This record gives sequence, C-alpha cells and structure tokens, in this order.
Amino acid sequence: MLDEIIKNKLKEIEPLKEKIDIASIDSNKKNNSFYQKILKNQKSKKNSIIAEIKRKSPSKGILVEKLNISDTAILYESGGATCISVLTEKDYFNGSKSDLLITKKSINIPVLRKDFILDPIQVYESKMLGADCILLIVSALSHEMFKELYSLANSMNLDVLVEVHDLDELKFALSCNAKLIGINNRDLKTFDVDINTSIELSQHINEFDIAIVSESGIKNKEDIIKLNNSGIYSFLIGEHLIKSKDIKNTLGELLK
Repeated sequence: MLDEIIKNKLKEIEPLKEKIDIASIDSNKKNNSFYQKILKNQKSKKNSIIAEIKRKSPSKGILVEKLNISDTAILYESGGATCISVLTEKDYFNGSKSDLLITKKSINIPVLRKDFILDPIQVYESKMLGADCILLIVSALSHEMFKELYSLANSMNLDVLVEVHDLDELKFALSCNAKLIGINNRDLKTFDVDINTSIELSQHINEFDIAIVSESGIKNKEDIIKLNNSGIYSFLIGEHLIKSKDIKNTLGELLK
C-alpha cells in the first residue's frame, strides 16, 4: 500500500513545480510552533492530543460521510487539543489542501500538514498553505532525500514530525537530530496496530529536548495511561475522534 501511494503521489509532483512560484513564498514567516507546544507539555508531564481531521482510511473506508472541516477544527480546539493534524492526501484519504486552509483560518493552535511529502516543492507548498509543521515518513524516503527535505523545512521555519516505525528508522532520525519524533504503531505494510511499538521504541530516546508522539491505535484513557507509564505524553488521534458523536466530551475523557 505504501509503495502504491508513493507511486501515485509522484505523479502529482511535476505539475506542482509549474504551478507554485517559490519566489513569492515568505520563507522567513514564523510558524505557530508545533514542537514547542508538544515539548512544553511533555516536560511538565501534561498530555497533548494532536486531533486529526481525516475523512477516510485505506483500511477502514469512509469514516465520516459529511464532514464540516471548520466546525470540527473549532470543536477540537475548544475541546482541549494541543494541535491539529490535517490529512491533505486526496486519493486514499479523501483529503484536500482546502481542508488545511479552512482549518488554519478556523483555529489558533498549530496545524500539521499530514501527507506524503516526497519532493522539495511540497515543502514550499506546505509553507504557502500555512502549515506550521509537516510530516516526513522515514520509510517513504531515501536517506538523502529525507535530509534534504528536513533541512529545507527547517530553513523555512516549518517544524517536522519525523515518523518512524522501527528501531533502524528511529536511529536514523536521531542521527539527523530530529526533535519531534512520531512513532507510528501501525505497520504500513500490513496495517496491523500495536501501541507497544511506541513503548518499545521510546526507550531508545534519552534526549530531554526530543518530543515523542505516539501515532495510531489510541482509543481510550487506558491506552494513554499505559503510554504515560513509558514517558509518552503526546498522541496523534484521528479515527476515534472523527467518528465521535460528541468530540468535546471524547477529548475531555482522554485528557482528564
């Protein structure tokens, strides 16, 4: 599935290079620091939830038939989310770039663009769209391209959530001085989910200034307590929240 998504995404990249005027983008514009908010909460052992706007999952299909992006973003913020993640990938997740634009206009907390970033032009585009942070998936990139994209994002005042799935990927991320590491509990090849992945990999992170985010499979307070016991205080939650009939209450239950 990951290979298929990447192959499809590469087809979108060349047309972008003709559409986007890099010279018109203000690279120096400060972001609403995603990393600093997550790290601050982690240091005080306060839970952070990155609430995700997600229309569809490749494994679960359509999650919400009619999704009001602005209303959902506002509910996430008022419910206590620290940041919001917006899926902009269109073919497999039914996301769109306008979802990010609408979210950014609707709330004041930092916004992550969650997509398959494979080329520098997408980093420029993310800045143009107003993202505060982008996702880089180690398994989707060569080491050389990862380093290029990571450096470019830093130069443009974009935070980077570096996603890893195993120890080798984590070691590479640490060697690149990644400060915001997302541990994905979902195996992108099988789509199996196990939150013990976050627990096991987090034991290899000892630096005080690295913020750790556990991604996928977090459904209840028990999961959060289990991860708290391993020193993890930040969680990216999509499906459980987006399908909730009472988002604010669901967030409150997870945060209390």
